[in-house]
Amino acid sequence: MHEFIKQEEKNILKGIAKPPRGALGKILAEFDPEIIIGHPTFHCEDNIGSLVYRDLEGIRNVFYDNRVAVIIADGTYNDKSNDTSNIEAAIAGAKKALHEFTEQERKNVLVYTGPHEGYDSAHFSPGKGNAFKMIFEEMEPTQAKAILLLDGDLRNDMTPWQRVYKKVVEHHEKHYPGEDFFVTARYARHIVDASLTRNVVGPLTTLMGSYVPGGISGDIMLSAGAVAKERIANWNDARRNYGTDIATTFDNIADPTTRIYEVYLGAKLHDVTDDAKLSIMPGQVIGAALERILYYEDLDRRITHRLEHDVPLKKIVVWDSDRTNIDFINPGTTNVFNIDVKREALSTKLDDFKTDIEKVLRPTSYEEIISNHKILTDSINAKTDEIVLMSISQQRWIELLYEVMGYVMVTRDIESSKKALNYLYTAAFVEFCSEKLKDLGYTTLSAVRGIQENLGVGDSKAKAFYSENVDNVVKTLALNFYQGRSRIIDRMKELN
Repeated sequence: MHEFIKQEEKNILKGIAKPPRGALGKILAEFDPEIIIGHPTFHCEDNIGSLVYRDLEGIRNVFYDNRVAVIIADGTYNDKSNDTSNIEAAIAGAKKALHEFTEQERKNVLVYTGPHEGYDSAHFSPGKGNAFKMIFEEMEPTQAKAILLLDGDLRNDMTPWQRVYKKVVEHHEKHYPGEDFFVTARYARHIVDASLTRNVVGPLTTLMGSYVPGGISGDIMLSAGAVAKERIANWNDARRNYGTDIATTFDNIADPTTRIYEVYLGAKLHDVTDDAKLSIMPGQVIGAALERILYYEDLDRRITHRLEHDVPLKKIVVWDSDRTNIDFINPGTTNVFNIDVKREALSTKLDDFKTDIEKVLRPTSYEEIISNHKILTDSINAKTDEIVLMSISQQRWIELLYEVMGYVMVTRDIESSKKALNYLYTAAFVEFCSEKLKDLGYTTLSAVRGIQENLGVGDSKAKAFYSENVDNVVKTLALNFYQGRSRIIDRMKELN
């Protein structure tokens, strides 16, 4: 085999740390896959074995006439942790599945699992983007026509998802041969999930020329040509970490030669995450979006052109539930949202962001934030039961986005802009969550405290609630932002 890659069983391979470029690619080229499925993992040991099993069951049912490679690029293992739990779990899942395959079925699949630590070691970064970069580059020697990238914490049945992606590939090859494609997913996500996607990145994608209703998805498929463009992209620190999904989506939307599809997949069943926590991750995501916007502005002034002219949004190809044959799925419940923790963070951490907020916003807007912060802090100290937050309505949030975008377009100061947005978006997100909770009948702090350990929407109400109170609200936010985008020019003129 190879000194960096060991065979566990036939067609099940295990990598070790600091894999050199080309080692996996050589093996992939010999296997000659038509489709590659990739998973980045980080502490997914309780799920990745099951996910690999579900991958292989899906391949058996859907891609039975194709050769498919499954790659798990793990970020849990490194020189310090020596934690191989994700790698071993993936191998166990692969063995369990392939022991049920016939010899011929087994010949058509290859499973590789290993760490991505040290890959491209001159620019080492342990994030999700680094996992993608490794998979993209090791795909290069192959003739694979598409790669399907899926988060490592997914608990969905993979067979219906794979069936949809296969249909898109077949449709595209029939109707648009030779064109590149990028497929993103739309699904119901818990009301406190994907807050960055819904409230920041979603509106900003419109400045790239298209509105993608599902926002930014971690579950995407790219044609070989689209992957080739990824390999030569600017892989800065944000893109190598949490900003990878945003950067890839922005680049594909911006490329006039790439056809964008959005497919409905029911719900994303995974570990619901709380993005709005004033941490490193939101800053990297926002920074990646702003960097891409400035890149394309510097390339051909397309952002300014879109701000100054009546340019309609380009339509993407949308496959709804009727076309994918996947019905709505209730995303279920979570305990990651705690309204007291949110209020306390907004109250106590403003000083960490105050300088950047003052620099980025108009003076009147800054004073408004300071005033609303005092009202929030006073309410916490008074221990009232009223849900008092930072008073950032949807329209006010849009106005704040205009101010920040105007500032970053003039100054190119991504660092201050992303820090300011980190705080402002968190404040807006908690406000939006409060509105949804009130729609569900929870109008006081004590009422929210009573349900936040098991926060969700009952099955009888979930489909209508997620459609009207989540998806439509997010769509309205993005389209209203785009409709009033000339306000960004107003801010730019103030600063010039």
